[in-house]
Amino acid sequence: MTVLDRYFELSDRANDDEQAFYELVELFADEAEVQPAGACKVVGKDAIANLYRQFFQNYSGIQRVWTTRRTENGLEAIWAIAGKRDSGELFAMQGRHIAEVDAQGKIYALEVHVSKAN
Repeated sequence: MTVLDRYFELSDRANDDEQAFYELVELFADEAEVQPAGACKVVGKDAIANLYRQFFQNYSGIQRVWTTRRTENGLEAIWAIAGKRDSGELFAMQGRHIAEVDAQGKIYALEVHVSKAN
């Protein structure tokens, strides 16, 4: 199992499980960068924790499927998710995550790309 697989597993639980949320944040290097789709890049574990905390406040009941492969620079996951917005509206989207991993196995760069959403 790759760190990106672990990221997706923990993401499914982190909305309702504080320990899973903590473990999710710990997958990132201290000065990691996350580039969310359509938003500003965040840098550092505190900013990443705030980004994911906000995401989980806005969305719930998320179910994911994904496949991960190794690349020259790290990992890539193709994914699809379905869930519920905080308004109660259902949504679905698909895309990919591109991760670069450091020597300790932590994510130090993550790009999120959304290809289809509704």
